[in-house]
This record gives sequence, C-alpha cells and structure tokens, in this order.
Amino acid sequence: MKYYEIANSTVMLVLCSIVILIVVLQAIIFIRKAISRGKELGMDESIIKPTIENSVLLSIVPSLPVIVLMLALSVSLGRYFPWLRLSVVGGAAYEGIAANVGAQSVGLEDISDPNLTPDHFVIIAFIMTIGIIGGMVFNILFMKQIDKAAITARNKAMRTGSKGFLTIFSAALLVAMLAVISTPYVLNTQNIEAIIAFLSSGFAVLGLNKLADKLNKSTLKEFSFTIALLIGIGAVIVYTNLF
Repeated sequence: MKYYEIANSTVMLVLCSIVILIVVLQAIIFIRKAISRGKELGMDESIIKPTIENSVLLSIVPSLPVIVLMLALSVSLGRYFPWLRLSVVGGAAYEGIAANVGAQSVGLEDISDPNLTPDHFVIIAFIMTIGIIGGMVFNILFMKQIDKAAITARNKAMRTGSKGFLTIFSAALLVAMLAVISTPYVLNTQNIEAIIAFLSSGFAVLGLNKLADKLNKSTLKEFSFTIALLIGIGAVIVYTNLF
C-alpha cells in the first residue's frame, strides 16, 4: 500500500475530523461563555456583536500563512493530516520544520522525497504531533516565571530607553534557529530549487518590510510572511518550467 492511500483515506478523514470537531466545540463554548460574562458585566449587545465581528476579521490575516502551508504540506502528507495539525496546537513555522526533521530522521531528503513509505509517514506524523508537547509542558512549568521576567525587563527597557537584553536575546535565538534549519538547504548545491525558494522569499521579506516602513503601512508587515511564501513557491515553479 502506498502511503498516500493511507494519508487520503476515509479513516484518516474521520479521525482528523473528530479532533477538529472537539477544537471547534471548545471554541464555541468559550465564545458563549465570553458573551455570557460580557452580559453579566453589563455590556450591551451593540458592543458585544461588533467586537466578535472585528475579532473574526482580524483573525483572517494571521490565518493566511497557515492556509498556504497547509496546501503545501498536503502535496506530500495528504489532504487531512496537515489540516489536523494546523487546526490544533502548533503553527505554520513549526509544522513545516517538524515534518522535514521527521523525514530527515529516517534518511529522506525532505517530505517531498519520492521514497517516502507508510512507515515514514507514521514517523513524521508522530514527530509533528509529539514534538509540540514539550512546549506545552514547558509553559505549564515555567511560563509564569518567564512572564514575570519579561515584564521586569520590558519595564527596565522603557525606563532606560534601550531595547533590553531579553528583546535582543530572543531575536538572536530566532535567527540562530532559522540559520540551523536553513543551512542544509542553502549549502546543498544539488537542490537548486531550495536555494531559489530561500533567496527569493528572503529578499521578498526584506523588500516588503522596507516598503512597509517607507509607506508607514504596518499591515504590509503582517502580510509579508504569506507573500514571501507565495513568491518563493512562484519562483521555484518558474525555474522548474524554464529549466
């Protein structure tokens, strides 16, 4: 049996739908409780309804990178599992990284490797699912202390007028993580498509951020990740069709 027969099977659809349904029910319960609490506090319907509508609209922009990545992952991991992963705890950046780490751990180049088998698919799915648990456990144990430290550092930075150590340190960690993840693709001269995607999307982000600063449009920065993904995908499509 081919792995994509499992990934696109009715059983997978049912299993993923059950989990997503639970998440949807939780969201509905939270919304109802929030509305009920708002009424208890004396909020009028004319305030509650526009607040909900604005929240829905503001949720669309952050969801665009998630939708783009879900479509990208669906090519290699089937229609349903990426839908599940990006509907629960996780994120656009994490899921793509975890999927490729899982593929590389079993000797594949990445999730697009044609040698991917059902066993590989199961391992990748487990890594994507279990890998995020560490973050949740860490937050339960240490988030309160980290939050206090962050507030203290922010207040100190505001008093001194500097960015503060925590801001610089967190930015350095993010850059280091991206460098470690990106290096195998950038240095692999045999995989020209990966290099093209990396460079085109990277320059796109830089260009969009500069344009946003010049036009004073902060919303453009919010779309930069999504646009960069599309530009990277488009650049690879153009390259593969021309060469």
